[in-house]
Amino acid sequence: MTDTPVADDISGKSRPLRLTAAACALVLSTSCGVLPQPEHASSPAANAPASTPAGPGTPQPARDPATPAASASPSSSDPHADAREPLAGALATHAEDGRRTVRADLVGLNRIGDHVAVQVRLTETGERSMYVWHHVWDRMATRRDRGDMASGLGIIDAAAGRLLMPSATPDGGCACTVEDDFDRPWLEPGEPRTFFALVPAPSGGATSATVYTPFAPPFINVPISDDPPQPPPGQRIPDPATAQLTPLSYPMELPSASLDNSMETTTDDQRVRINLSSDVLFKMNKADLSARARDVLKRTAGQIDASDAAEVAIDGHADSTGTDAVNQPLSERRAETVREELASLVTREGVTFRARGHGSAQPLYSNDDADGRRKNRRVTVSFDRPATLTAPSPSGTPSPVESGRPGGSSGTNVKGQPFTVEVDPIRVIGGGIGLMVFRTTNNGIKKTWLHDLNDRPPTLPGRGGRGGPTNVDVVDPVGKTLHGAAVVYSRQGSRGYCLCTSTKYRSDHLAQETKEHWAVVSLPRDASSVRVRVAQFPPLADVPVI
Repeated sequence: MTDTPVADDISGKSRPLRLTAAACALVLSTSCGVLPQPEHASSPAANAPASTPAGPGTPQPARDPATPAASASPSSSDPHADAREPLAGALATHAEDGRRTVRADLVGLNRIGDHVAVQVRLTETGERSMYVWHHVWDRMATRRDRGDMASGLGIIDAAAGRLLMPSATPDGGCACTVEDDFDRPWLEPGEPRTFFALVPAPSGGATSATVYTPFAPPFINVPISDDPPQPPPGQRIPDPATAQLTPLSYPMELPSASLDNSMETTTDDQRVRINLSSDVLFKMNKADLSARARDVLKRTAGQIDASDAAEVAIDGHADSTGTDAVNQPLSERRAETVREELASLVTREGVTFRARGHGSAQPLYSNDDADGRRKNRRVTVSFDRPATLTAPSPSGTPSPVESGRPGGSSGTNVKGQPFTVEVDPIRVIGGGIGLMVFRTTNNGIKKTWLHDLNDRPPTLPGRGGRGGPTNVDVVDPVGKTLHGAAVVYSRQGSRGYCLCTSTKYRSDHLAQETKEHWAVVSLPRDASSVRVRVAQFPPLADVPVI
């Protein structure tokens, strides 16, 4: 996996693109590296009500033409005067305590050359102030300036398997709203603020985009306008044609595993890696295929056939028990056995296979316990990521999976307090991913912590993602596969972050308190319903996929 380099920040360094409208007016010039701005008309009151969305990230229906339109030209003198009709809207999760009093509205999504201008308006609907930097900053970045307030806005490019983030300016800054654009970095009740970010356009000339924010569920498949963007009040949007921007994006990783522990798969923006269990493929210390092996390899061959990869790499691995004199040749023989079988099963022409053994030199898990050693005894089959992601084909006659409770909710006790979880239908984003939104409620009389919501399921491959509710999974009862939360990496080798609700706020629940969570999850192909598990709650059966 690779990521686009970003120049290191230098404290105090001048950032020429961070010119506010006032600064440009002082020099009376159009050479500020910004787009020509339209005439601004006076706007209605900043707290004019917006239409209520049908659900998190739902594009708004077209307004009745007979209804007077709010001005689409916010005043450049009043930073709170943006009353544009939202394209989509949702309630944001407060970064400090998880409460939902901030409304997030997507008010602009406009193509500018090879970039898209994303604009999100935040409105505090409660009675308290909020330090907005905690909401809009890129929590995954390691080289962003904390003054880059809107560096966390982005686009989920499912087709390319990447999270597109605001491009970098020549001095390492962010082509986005910065702290200097505001007189103070606080969101006051009834005084909305609008943020913008210039993000690389999604791949393939896409005409719609799924907009990512760190504070609210993604806005799914919103049309991209080809009209010039209307900038936020008091701000200027740089022109990508002259601003010398460097694109920034993070690779996504999608984890899945078979329910019988025979294979686990990770798919990122470049490769598909399938770890086949040697305990399933072979007898102990042998390289002859077992009775179950052919079925496992048939499913693997199906994934290779569905890709357009010209070369397939097959790598044998062992755990740390025994000596290299035994492990190295054994891993080589097992890799060669798998190579021969896959070559006979793959039907697509023009595919070449390469087999190697590595002994115990490349463990994925700790060899200190039996489960880690079991997972390290593997044969890894890897190839280029297909243009269209596929799920493993079903193996034989579908067998019943552990039954969850029908419907969208279930309950359990957490430290003696009754809790319930309610899961919405999972919304398809595309590219093998979907949006899962769920709510947890403490129905008891005492404040209680839901600690294991952030634990990584041990049944899924990869290092897992930090920063949110990763202890969720989706089961395809037909394909008998388990799918987990998507993970992104800000740079190669770094620890991943889940695309999910930020848990900077604590996982504690007051008595009778409900908290909403969301996560982008890997999805099985063509599934109309799935089984869903959230933390220690009983699983939910037949959750719709829409």
